[in-house]
Amino acid sequence: MLRYFTEGNAILIIIAGCSLVAMTIFFERLLQLRKSEINTNKFIVHLRQVILNQNIIEGVRLCEETGGAIANIVKAGLMKHERGRNQIESSMEIAGLSEIARLEKNAKILSIIAHITPLIGLLGTVLGFIQAFSEMRTSGLMDISTTRVGEAMEYALVTTAAGLVVAIPTLVAYNYLVSRVKGLVLEMHITSSEVVDLLCYRKDPYEV
Repeated sequence: MLRYFTEGNAILIIIAGCSLVAMTIFFERLLQLRKSEINTNKFIVHLRQVILNQNIIEGVRLCEETGGAIANIVKAGLMKHERGRNQIESSMEIAGLSEIARLEKNAKILSIIAHITPLIGLLGTVLGFIQAFSEMRTSGLMDISTTRVGEAMEYALVTTAAGLVVAIPTLVAYNYLVSRVKGLVLEMHITSSEVVDLLCYRKDPYEV
């Protein structure tokens, strides 16, 4: 496979380029997710006490210091604390959609790469077989070069293998990121609901 790369094979260069793009996106998204995740339990404990003390300004400051997707959504709700429940929920929902879009940014490209690289590899396979059959057709039965036909067949199989080598880990990486985003979105919904209750009733929702 390395030999075909060094020979400047176009199909393998394209697959290698897809691999580099996939790795770059995966690590960039992974870093972004880590920045967006916080210790939710600790954050809610502090925030609950702040809201119960009617100190909204302190709550906003806590959100800004904490950072992350959940804190940004909560901050949007705190900014509307004097409004009705519907407006608080609406502002947090809009902030949540913005955060989700930011978390999912470019992740879809991984799915696209995972689906197209096997097709690119298959294209290389077809081209390899065409080259092999062309060699058989243009050469006489006695003059046919088994070496050249063998190289064409080998190239056909190498491109398929290269496409799968890139596609399989890319698909795994995409699904891993999706699962992380889904977990974070679930935390957003749970936290948002609790904060709305706190802002609307100004009491601990766990109290009987």
